[in-house]
Amino acid sequence: MAALHVLYGSATGTAQDVAEQIGRMATARNVPSVVSPLDDFPIASLPSLEHVVFVVASSGDGEAPENMTQSWKFLLRKSLASDSLATVRVAVFGLGDSSYAKYNAVARRLQVLEVTSGKYDNVVARLVQLGATEIIERGLGDDQHELGYHGALNPWLEKLWAVLLATEPFRLPAGFVVDDSPKMTAPIYRVSTAESGEPVVPHTFYAPPKTVLPGHNGKILMATVTTNARLTAADWSQDVRHLALDMSASPVAYAPGDIALLYPENVDTPAIDACIARFGLVRGTQLRIERVDGQLADVPSPVSVDDLFRKYLDVFGTPRRSFFERLSLFAADDEEREKLLELASPGGKCNQLPPPLTPPQVLDDFPSCHVPMEFLLEFIPRLQPRSYSIASAARVHPHTIELTVALVGYLTPYKRPKRGICSAYLADLPVGTTLALWLKSGLFAPPPPAANVLLVGPGTGVAVMRALLQDRSAGSGENHLYFGCRHASQDFLYESEWNLMVSNGSLASLHVAFSRDQGHKLYVQAKLAASKATVFRVLANGGYCFVAGSAKRMPTDVYEAIRDIVASEGQVSLKDAEKFMKTLVRQKRYVVESWS
Repeated sequence: MAALHVLYGSATGTAQDVAEQIGRMATARNVPSVVSPLDDFPIASLPSLEHVVFVVASSGDGEAPENMTQSWKFLLRKSLASDSLATVRVAVFGLGDSSYAKYNAVARRLQVLEVTSGKYDNVVARLVQLGATEIIERGLGDDQHELGYHGALNPWLEKLWAVLLATEPFRLPAGFVVDDSPKMTAPIYRVSTAESGEPVVPHTFYAPPKTVLPGHNGKILMATVTTNARLTAADWSQDVRHLALDMSASPVAYAPGDIALLYPENVDTPAIDACIARFGLVRGTQLRIERVDGQLADVPSPVSVDDLFRKYLDVFGTPRRSFFERLSLFAADDEEREKLLELASPGGKCNQLPPPLTPPQVLDDFPSCHVPMEFLLEFIPRLQPRSYSIASAARVHPHTIELTVALVGYLTPYKRPKRGICSAYLADLPVGTTLALWLKSGLFAPPPPAANVLLVGPGTGVAVMRALLQDRSAGSGENHLYFGCRHASQDFLYESEWNLMVSNGSLASLHVAFSRDQGHKLYVQAKLAASKATVFRVLANGGYCFVAGSAKRMPTDVYEAIRDIVASEGQVSLKDAEKFMKTLVRQKRYVVESWS
């Protein structure tokens, strides 16, 4: 029987939520469905399917999420025939934020793709180019909408189902009534108390990233904190830390540009105690957690209650709408059930409740909800690792990894202090602590030692530039660093190091934009323009440019500033300057790494 395949690429889990919502809607409409991450699906079998919905998020500077990178590469193969998807009907929904320069880039590229690598010369609809037929036009969710991504999702889903249910093989039987109300499903986990004496799985139970460095040999690395020092002024609002991690116990060769994935822990002990008590558990108890279908569970088993809530469950994260919807099934009080369904609705206010909002706080507000642990494991996401560009070079620090970490802390609209989970973990992390982490490859590859290089890294984007500069200290190529911060006296990261590099010649020039130290705002693109002759000389003579930092306006502003320099200094049109920039990108001589 024909099925609707829903394939998702998710950076934060939202795309998975949407894909699973479509799967539940399919069930309510008598439509068989298969929901899967893109890279877990055998993408080579795509031509054999009839109806496929892609739900894709964009990450960083418009990159594809890690769980769809291999599928994306497959779809871009030049060898694929133009009629490969001739029998396939597709629909695409993207998840993004219009405040970012490359809004919904992945969804746009999936259907409207501009490839500068020479494989395809024109702006094409890639899926359509391979012969697919669109079910409906692409939808683009926007976090800036007053209803979030649901502002675009819900009307898009109405169109999708209207078209699908009007065609074979999905026509509804006569008299069939669609019921989209939440339904109780069997739990996918089985939880029991572990027997005395069972071995406890260590807390290194974390899946490796797909681009993990080969030196891991399949095992997570254990590092010891040797430095946790504040880089910004003590009276400055932004706390930026320099972390040094001793890797002697788990030596792995790494290159400039590689990334450390660090696993945070929930550290608010009173809140953890209250949370464990709220769920009716006892600290110290060992739990055996298994999946009903026999697959490996995504938490270790057996595991102590303490480790489960401290190391694995994101109990202090902000719950998604699906949490409220699922919770409504366990509300014994009718009024509470109706309120939860209202919060879960597209026009609900689950994101407008007094923050910080966490699953335990929601349960406190709805006391008639008594959720068995089997379901809580399904409802509460897992703590995710945080990615940090390595700020050191193995050439200089062979047994150490250094990180530059901006701690997240702010006041909510209700004037409550709120800290990021990883920030709270790192803020008071004492020297001697052992951390679990993976190392993975990044976007930057060290250029030849004799090449001249422009390094643009405002804020903590300068971390990877520090690694590149340390690695290139013995080379003959010029290094030009462009850094941006707010005040020279508050957040000029690694100032003494840059001055030393200038004095010993390993840094040919240093250009710093202090955005708030004068009557007008000044950013790195202005410093690029002020040194336009150097910028053009470097790039016109085989040099490289690396850009790292916030994914909002900065990457686009820097790109446009350099393109304009190429046009003016090279005395060519903007069109020709754009072609030159695309050549740099294609040759990996202009590389951007950014994050939200």
